Amino acid sequence: MEEKNRKAEGVKTAGGWATVAAELRNAIDAGRHAPGSRLPSERALSEQFGVSRVTMRRAIAQLEGEGLLRIARGSGAYVRADMPVRFQLGDKVRFSKDLTATDANLTRKVFSAREVPASVDIAARLNLEPGVAVLDMCVIAYADALPVSVVMRSCSAERFPGLTEKFAATSSFTAALKEYGVADYWRRSTDITARMPTETEARLLQQSRLTPVLAYAGEDIDADGTVISCQIGCFASERVVVTV
Repeated sequence: MEEKNRKAEGVKTAGGWATVAAELRNAIDAGRHAPGSRLPSERALSEQFGVSRVTMRRAIAQLEGEGLLRIARGSGAYVRADMPVRFQLGDKVRFSKDLTATDANLTRKVFSAREVPASVDIAARLNLEPGVAVLDMCVIAYADALPVSVVMRSCSAERFPGLTEKFAATSSFTAALKEYGVADYWRRSTDITARMPTETEARLLQQSRLTPVLAYAGEDIDADGTVISCQIGCFASERVVVTV
């Protein structure tokens, strides 16, 4: 009777993890789960397929191993997407011009902002004395709803008071910096390396800690050659192509 009800409701009948993985794979291939979308919860999928959560977990692990799914700790399973996001790295780095995507809306949001004493490393990058107040802004870039990068942007709190609010109002650091007399700025240098993400980075990028990121660090200078900010962050390596 229970099996008959499942069939009547269009729910998959019970089977081994391989059968469930095959059914879920077919659903992804058929477009019933769009690229970049989050799957229903493990519990919901278990009920849908009429299997235990252990079986469902094994099926999801199989599809993750095949590269069809990515698991974000604390967030769920997402359908892998071949994100058409390209970052053009040059001496002028501008989000609106340098990060491009096909059929995706690119946005940035300030996740957090605070004034803190400059660490030895940040002070050296900004040519400031250690302990001087700096503004740290954690900024996340999205292609539609999927995060593609997370960066900590640091600058002198004394020179750029209220920068967070000005960026929020304009959605552009270029426009916001003009209010401080910075007509233009250039990237002095950028170092890029591949590494595993921190727990926080993986959570903010909604990806597994077992998936590498493209980490970068760089400094921006104004027309006088004065360092105005430094950026330390990373790209989700599976969603961004960096062109030099």
